[in-house]
Amino acid sequence: MANTRELRRRIKSVKNTSQITKAMQMVAATKMRRAQNQALAGRPYNETFNFALSKLSDKLDPETHPLLNSNDSENIGIILLSTDKGLCGALNTNIFRATQNFISSTRHPERSEGSKLNSSSSQRWTQNNIYIFYTVGKKGRQFVVKTSKTLEADFENLDIITFSQATQIAKIIVDKFLKKEIREAYIIYPDFVSTLKQDPKIVKLLPIDSSVTLSVSEGPLEDKEQEKSGDSSGPVDHQSDNNDFLFEPNLGELLEYILIHFVETKIYQALLETKASEHSSRMIAMQNATENAKDLVEDLQLTYNQTRQEGITRELLEITTAQAALE
Repeated sequence: MANTRELRRRIKSVKNTSQITKAMQMVAATKMRRAQNQALAGRPYNETFNFALSKLSDKLDPETHPLLNSNDSENIGIILLSTDKGLCGALNTNIFRATQNFISSTRHPERSEGSKLNSSSSQRWTQNNIYIFYTVGKKGRQFVVKTSKTLEADFENLDIITFSQATQIAKIIVDKFLKKEIREAYIIYPDFVSTLKQDPKIVKLLPIDSSVTLSVSEGPLEDKEQEKSGDSSGPVDHQSDNNDFLFEPNLGELLEYILIHFVETKIYQALLETKASEHSSRMIAMQNATENAKDLVEDLQLTYNQTRQEGITRELLEITTAQAALE
């Protein structure tokens, strides 16, 4: 059994660790509130923009813009969002596991009975895919390097997310796609569900599929809240109303901006969700670490008291034995 000096040293060390994790928890909580507010504030715009694009689905001809069409490239671009530092629970691990599963699923896709892929195209899909990564965060960069995957670019993980950063990433991805250097582009990031839950999410960026956008967009976020609250004063069913959007100067000139801005907003919202998930996960991890440290201090203190009491009892017995021997 450890002596009292070792136990005192361990108790002091664990208490110091508890103070550090408590301070990190408070810092993460402060950053978490700001990051959560930014992520939640960006969702209504993202939802409304998706709804606006879904309204264009009947008017969009896939042949009118290259961002709506796939190409024959064998490369698949993946934007991987992660953190710079650890101590945030299993956040990064879940993202990397989801990335590995995604790569495995695209290398061996499940073919339906009505699949039109012939044997040659299926062979090209399963064997010749090359995955090109664009990372944000040191953990994601280390993951790509350790797994011997192709790292095309690495972006700085800023404390304060700006739209210009999303624009920079989107410009590189769009240019690569227009030059037919990548066939598809995806973004993988931790989606902020709540303070206690962050789920890995995979979103397809390019080519833009307007039919998918239509299926997942049911209208602006504020109108969904009106429907849930039972307030029928405002329009709810946007798909069945007779109102239509007006485009100035015309749809053709706006199409270039709309499609590129769609990619930019997706990346920007993913960056916000990642930052909110990071601080939330770190706060919970540091809270658990602080509580575990306190429990460990209690156990060590109990062991210390028992050891100290045994030492006192042993000394008393020795004194009593010595006195009895002298008598």
